[in-house]
Amino acid sequence: MAELSEVIEEAVHEHAGHGAAGHHSLNSRVGVAVAITATVMALTNIRSQDVVQEMTLTSSEVNNAWAYFQSKSLKQHLAANSRALLESQALVAGTVGTQLKSSIDRYGAEVSRYEAEKTRIQHKAEALERERLHLQAQNTRFAASEAAFSLSLALFGLTALTQRRGLLALGIAFAVVGLGAGLSAEFSWKLPAPHVTERAEG
Repeated sequence: MAELSEVIEEAVHEHAGHGAAGHHSLNSRVGVAVAITATVMALTNIRSQDVVQEMTLTSSEVNNAWAYFQSKSLKQHLAANSRALLESQALVAGTVGTQLKSSIDRYGAEVSRYEAEKTRIQHKAEALERERLHLQAQNTRFAASEAAFSLSLALFGLTALTQRRGLLALGIAFAVVGLGAGLSAEFSWKLPAPHVTERAEG
């Protein structure tokens, strides 16, 4: 971006030294447009990088949460299988001793506890997943903003080289689009609602 802006500025100064008054006026406008667009684009890039870092961190937290959920599911299955095995033994024996009943109750309590813990972990993981998807939507919008600003700067360069006012107007239009995309990303205007897909238990 910096190199492109420098090339445009050089073209502006070159034409300003040889052109007529109308060309000088046009080049002055191009110079102002380039300075403003490049500054806003730089600020947008900073925010985009912040979002990417936050998205990476959130993705890691999502994976950790679901891994913890799977761990609790495995422990719940083991407890449920142990309880079922003890209940089968009691059925075969035709009686339930005190120690056997205590073990069956203990495994039953563990199954219930793991289920409650899984529910809490699932809610946290889904909340993190929604946050990740929101950040991903923001990042996509910031990328669109950067693309629009890049096209804008390219059009400003062509304006300085060809002295066509229509290209300046088109460049300004793309700059406005880039600004709108950047603001919509920053303030979450009309971003798609995150949809979390349920994950099957392993």
